[in-house]
Amino acid sequence: MVRNRTGKIAAKFAREWVRDLKKVKRRRRGAPNAVPTRNASPARQASYRARQEADRQQRNGRTNGTAEAVTTSDGRHTAVSVSDAPDKIYPHHREVARALDSVPKELRAPWHGNCALPQSLSKLLDRGINPRAGAIGAARIRPPGNPGHGAHNPCCNSCKALRNEFDLKEVL
Repeated sequence: MVRNRTGKIAAKFAREWVRDLKKVKRRRRGAPNAVPTRNASPARQASYRARQEADRQQRNGRTNGTAEAVTTSDGRHTAVSVSDAPDKIYPHHREVARALDSVPKELRAPWHGNCALPQSLSKLLDRGINPRAGAIGAARIRPPGNPGHGAHNPCCNSCKALRNEFDLKEVL
């Protein structure tokens, strides 16, 4: 038997149980740029892979655009793409093209269909992988030293239709 702060006698096992409980509450969280663990959520994996791709594009000399990653709901498959010129983009899968065509002309972004999200979704669908209920992460590509590099880039109007069509969770 051990005495607690009030001077009352407390059982040793009760004290150990409280100590274990405090350890759980004080658990350290990883840094936002830490490599996700094997059991990390799809949202965490997508966000990490998008930032990783943005860094790679920056090292290759790119100074603007968006890198985007789509991770399936089970977290096993991820496709990464970057926004690009119309002649350099990955061809759209028919389901992606149908969703893009459903966006009214007045709501379309000037770069309609050249975003990274349609390319990432098309890559997964072409491999026969269902991206529905997965997660998307987007990161800005900026020049070296720019504080906006790697920051979250929200979906444009064209991509919101895809996000809703495939029931994707946008990672902030």
